[in-house]
Amino acid sequence: MLQVLTDPNGFFKKRINEEIEWKNPLIIMILMAIVGAIATYNTMMSTLQSVMSLDFLEGAGKIIIIIVLIIVSIIGVVFSWLLYTVVFYVISILFSGEGDFKRLMEFVSYGFIPSIISSMISAYYTSKVFSNIDFTSIDPQAIQDIILSDPTMKIASALGIIFTLWSANIWLFGVKHARNLTLKNAIITVGVPIGLSLLYTIVTVFILR
Repeated sequence: MLQVLTDPNGFFKKRINEEIEWKNPLIIMILMAIVGAIATYNTMMSTLQSVMSLDFLEGAGKIIIIIVLIIVSIIGVVFSWLLYTVVFYVISILFSGEGDFKRLMEFVSYGFIPSIISSMISAYYTSKVFSNIDFTSIDPQAIQDIILSDPTMKIASALGIIFTLWSANIWLFGVKHARNLTLKNAIITVGVPIGLSLLYTIVTVFILR
């Protein structure tokens, strides 16, 4: 499976001739959900520690919160998985794309592997920033400005852009083979939504701050 990170074209070219399988995609999505839940938990704990005592979260309380966060994270991951697949599928129709939706969904899952790494890095930087903010003495409306203007968050955002481009490269070849597109049309199919997303991140994080 590591081949998809270094040679996505070769990986999907081989996979397209095999049966659709859900084992690896589900493993990827589960890891995404776990990492997302941990990241949310660490951020939430860092925030709460600055405004109140966390004695009530000892023992069973922490377990309940973790379980809830995992469930919410799973829902979010499944939604993202479906959203990306639907967007790529719909855009590829404009180029007379042919191929099963389930096959595309399988291939799209592999593009989330870099996001797992990115989420872990982002969780580290976010937790570091939040732990240094005293939420009791700051206007809530100013919290977002403080977070986004922090150099640490800019580093995390820059790394996030790099990993998103890595994911886009994987999706490019996944969509190409799953929907039987030319390389040019696959670039447009993946590049338009991902490009708009990256443009929004660049503008909000690096230009408007």
